[in-house]
Amino acid sequence: MSPEVIVILNWVITALVVLVVAEVIISNLLAFGSGVSPYNPAVRMLRRIVNPMLEPFRRLLPPSRTAGWDFSPVFVMIILSAVRAMLNRAH
Repeated sequence: MSPEVIVILNWVITALVVLVVAEVIISNLLAFGSGVSPYNPAVRMLRRIVNPMLEPFRRLLPPSRTAGWDFSPVFVMIILSAVRAMLNRAH
């Protein structure tokens, strides 16, 4: 794979990690009633991007089985980090 493609993929992975962290922050703000609306267009767009990555892990380990804790963002970030490491190793 060319170095340029690897750089672009690293940027995409970084962007996805940032979006997952943003989703965690927004989710906590919503849970604690901070006034952030779940119907805000930015929140809806963020969730449309991030939720497809989180849902498979939520099905495997639903928050109802973990005392309300949602560990899906952790799993997604671990996988993204592993993909980044494999890309950088291939470089």
